[in-house]
Amino acid sequence: MKNMFIIHGYQAHTDNHWFQWLAAKMSASDYDVEVIYLPDSNHPDIDQWYKALHNSMAYKLNSETLIVAHSLGVVSVLNYLSQLPQCPHIKGLFLVSGFNETLENLPELDYYINQTNVQLDRINAQHIITIGSDYDPVVDIRATDRLSKALGTQTIHIPHQGHFLASDGYVTFEYLREQITTVLNQKNSEIGI
Repeated sequence: MKNMFIIHGYQAHTDNHWFQWLAAKMSASDYDVEVIYLPDSNHPDIDQWYKALHNSMAYKLNSETLIVAHSLGVVSVLNYLSQLPQCPHIKGLFLVSGFNETLENLPELDYYINQTNVQLDRINAQHIITIGSDYDPVVDIRATDRLSKALGTQTIHIPHQGHFLASDGYVTFEYLREQITTVLNQKNSEIGI
């Protein structure tokens, strides 16, 4: 089964921004897509979010799985994958405005972030794509760059003054869809597997 999971972030919901648009596009590509609901996103709780991710993704991760995460959803899914007894090899991990550190402008998230136990060396994905906004007022591009470097990849910088939210004009996210399509169209022999 080809599964795709989309994970929202802080103060977001499954119906916000570009999440449902991407889900519809990928469903048309024969993927079973779930936009995972993370409870009380205005007051995230590490245990509740871990449980929500586990309830949706447990036993469904395989070499065809795609995971897309945005903002606080990034550190949340990295924490989840790190805690699995055996982190399965997935096809693609697409991280938008990702970070793995406390953020000066969001001290209310420090407690949540400090409870995570992300072990990046346990993340097992054939493709890791990170995307950041050059002028993101929420997640500084340097935080995304540091995460990318730790994951052994480079951030794709988009010249944008926002956080990839609907209020920034992101009710669709064609560039992200194109990145996913590129990964899906690559043959195993082209990537050395």
